[in-house]
Amino acid sequence: MLRISVMNEPAIIRVKLEGKLAHEWVEEARSAWTALAETNGDKELVVDLLNVSFIDEAGHRLLSEIRHAGAELLGSGPLMSALIEEIEEAESACSHDASDHD
Repeated sequence: MLRISVMNEPAIIRVKLEGKLAHEWVEEARSAWTALAETNGDKELVVDLLNVSFIDEAGHRLLSEIRHAGAELLGSGPLMSALIEEIEEAESACSHDASDHD
């Protein structure tokens, strides 16, 4: 199960995920993300993963897409920190490769 909460703060929209980002819940998170991305205006988007206990491959891909779209991923603990670092390194490598081709 996955709980998705949205906190609309003055300069930030915080999406808090709690539970497992896996299986059918990935599509629920994708739908929520898509709706927010279309209406966020200039606000910074932060995805709070502090209470996520498991992420499957589809969830990992979704988080990579969300990071690529410019959102900040926030998490703690060794596994979540490693996952976020991996996604951010891949994002950095992609943007570096793109700038090499300009």
